[in-house]
Amino acid sequence: MKNTKGQMHVLEVLLVATLFTSTINVAVSVLPTSDANNYEENDLYFTGLEILEIFDEWVPVDSTIAAAHHDSTLSWWLATENYTAIKQYLDAGLSSSLSYRLEGIHAGQTEVIVDRTVESGPVTQTFRLVWADEELWELNLQLWYGYREN
Repeated sequence: MKNTKGQMHVLEVLLVATLFTSTINVAVSVLPTSDANNYEENDLYFTGLEILEIFDEWVPVDSTIAAAHHDSTLSWWLATENYTAIKQYLDAGLSSSLSYRLEGIHAGQTEVIVDRTVESGPVTQTFRLVWADEELWELNLQLWYGYREN
């Protein structure tokens, strides 16, 4: 009979190491982190992501316009510089208790698209890349709590 004690010991060490790393992994994913209480900041961040995503994926009714602007109302309004419509969409989609500022960077220049700011509190930023009018736009939506002016 062969001596298998050495092989069994190696297997036992590997098993213990695997169990140890699994336990640490579970503990890290379950235990709260230092930013676990940033509910308001996370809420603003995901609100910004969601409204820009929905706006970008909103297909224009006119099929010719939709085809020309990659099936995106946001792309269409950026290409035609219809910033009033963008402001109306954001005003309707965001709570009145949120102030916001939407900036776009394209062709190396930063442009303020909508500025509905009332300075107060920490700012949360959300980004989205949009192809509009043969240019790549980097949109930066800044959100914070504070009632905006009418």
